[in-house]
Amino acid sequence: MDAQRTSMTGIRFHLIALAVYSFLGVILTWPLTLNLTRGVIGAVDGVDAYQNVWNLWWVAYAITSLRNPFFSPLLFYPDGVDLFWQPIGFSQGILALPVTLTLGPIAAMNWVVLTSFAIGGYATFLFTRRVTGDERAALVAGATFVCSPYHMEKVIDGNLEVAAIHWLPWYAYLLLLLLERPSWRWALAAGAMLVWVSLGSWYYGLFALLYTGCAACIWGYGAFRASERNRRVQQGARVVAWGMSPLIVWALALAPALSSMATRADDGMWDMRQVQYERSADLVDMFLPSPVNPWWGPAVRAWRNQIYPEAPIWNVALGWVALSLGTLGALAFRRSVRRWVLLALACLLLALGPQLKIAGWNTGLPLPYALIQDMPGIRAGQRPNHMAVMVSLCLAVLVAYGMRAGLQTHLFRGARRRAWIAATVLIAAVVGIDGYARPHPIVERRIHPFYATLPPPDGALMPLPLYININRSENLTAQMGHRWPIIGGYVARPPSYPFAQYTPGIREIQFGEVERQDVVLPAWPESGQRALAAYRIRYITMDLESNKDEYFARVRPLLSDLGIPSPIYADETLEVYATPDTWPVAPIAFLGEGWQPLERQPDSDVRWRWMGERAEVRLFNPSPAPAPVRLTCWLEAYAHPRPLTWVLDGTSLGTFDIPSGRILARSLHLLLPPGQHVLTWHAPATPDPARADAPISVRLFALDVRSWIDTRQ
Repeated sequence: MDAQRTSMTGIRFHLIALAVYSFLGVILTWPLTLNLTRGVIGAVDGVDAYQNVWNLWWVAYAITSLRNPFFSPLLFYPDGVDLFWQPIGFSQGILALPVTLTLGPIAAMNWVVLTSFAIGGYATFLFTRRVTGDERAALVAGATFVCSPYHMEKVIDGNLEVAAIHWLPWYAYLLLLLLERPSWRWALAAGAMLVWVSLGSWYYGLFALLYTGCAACIWGYGAFRASERNRRVQQGARVVAWGMSPLIVWALALAPALSSMATRADDGMWDMRQVQYERSADLVDMFLPSPVNPWWGPAVRAWRNQIYPEAPIWNVALGWVALSLGTLGALAFRRSVRRWVLLALACLLLALGPQLKIAGWNTGLPLPYALIQDMPGIRAGQRPNHMAVMVSLCLAVLVAYGMRAGLQTHLFRGARRRAWIAATVLIAAVVGIDGYARPHPIVERRIHPFYATLPPPDGALMPLPLYININRSENLTAQMGHRWPIIGGYVARPPSYPFAQYTPGIREIQFGEVERQDVVLPAWPESGQRALAAYRIRYITMDLESNKDEYFARVRPLLSDLGIPSPIYADETLEVYATPDTWPVAPIAFLGEGWQPLERQPDSDVRWRWMGERAEVRLFNPSPAPAPVRLTCWLEAYAHPRPLTWVLDGTSLGTFDIPSGRILARSLHLLLPPGQHVLTWHAPATPDPARADAPISVRLFALDVRSWIDTRQ
């Protein structure tokens, strides 16, 4: 009977913890629960929030259609985009999958936000209860973690990748169990959770890796100090090795992706080392009162803005209630919490980035982060200050000790009801002082009902404006309605995308201007028709709510030039144009990278473009079979004859001498395989004084492509 009563008491504590953290999520995100399927919380008109809505939608769409969720052919058509190193939040997508499939991706986004409080708080409760053995202290500790100003800032921003703090305390809990009771069982469990953390957020995966290294070394040093003299090194090394073992599981699970990242280096991952200096934490940032609080937050932000004008994503405040309780715990249990204090300080040092900054003063003092910032992957991260989330997690342990110290005073000794009242008051203080940010505006977006009437995709859609390399996610929202591949897209790290920059028709419509007589034949508008037909661009849409009226006024005449005079659908918010299915479909050629601006001979139709040492001609065969193609070029060398080498997709086609002083016509016959190809031209270049010593080599007067393949769409 006593065992049953104890079991029921234990279950009651778990239910209380889940209920408390769920309730905190509801009140701190209010009125989100009243708008679960209608809108989201998100700064800047929900740009990042609705990108994350798309991420959740894509994970569900990919899984239910048996696609690879880490590659999407729906964005950056026709290339698609590798999403593995993008912040798609795969782990959150799996968590929200039932909600996405039943209530939709907006509800899924809100579900993930709300569960960041419930699941993250509950995991922190289990973690800190394991350390302190006190449920009431752990309950308060969980509240300080999920109600931290840092977490609330991420919720307000709508940046789900870092608002989803669910998994970090679970990993810390499993790592603690491994350090306490080393075994392959706990090593595999911690390693699997580390992979799960990483797939949810690469930032948090990186921070968990750093946390692991620091914890293993600190616990190993503790084992070294506590062991007999002749076994110190052995015992210390054993603990470090077990502590590091989750990294082995993580590395093996992600080996193909890690190998690809290492070989691609900065080609596939941006180099953000300079940005890391700007987005490292100032030491003062950790100890500021909550910048999201409606009463004193504006003053905090104004003060901080005077030191770092217009600095983004800087709020890493730990919360004054959490700091107060954590300080009490560190002082009251000095010997017991030594390791946690050291771990918190280690994480704090890493959050400060490569150099120490104090209240706007850059001391120039190098910090430990400088030792690792050149490593592949780490140099692609731009937010060292977000390591503060690991400081907050360590601080939660100290908070639990601080609460425990208070409960051991004469006032609460033996008084369970008073202890629960104290816990309730402290949680209320955490909410009111550290977490509260007033009711949040809900950002709603409407998916136009026309998109649901489109037929199944058999090509691509061109949404205008394209928003390429611009932080706008409206085209992603519309795609959830029509499910067509689109030109462009919005991801955190945009890929190289020459297609939109150079392809005829796409290029002119994107920029709203046209060069009617360029060196490539046929000229506009036939060049645009051929390219749009070859790439199967079926629809062009205009978002009339984008406040781009002047741009659309330039685009409509271009569509008329192409033979697309009127929309198939139009209202006050949307215009939709369909490309004709009578345009011929044949291989096309157009200029790519390396060509200088068009030049003309006065009072003449003669025109040309110079190349430097390297230039590209891009080819596309839309047929499923190889196509015979004849490429004819009219060329002249600068100053003296020069050799010109043609290389198709890495294979040399030969070197030809280009004369100076006269134009040479040169033809190239190819059996062009299906798909996209790059014909690269190489020639020795000479600085031209007339062009500020810009190197030039060969000028192209005309480029004509002919094929025996000519079909209809």
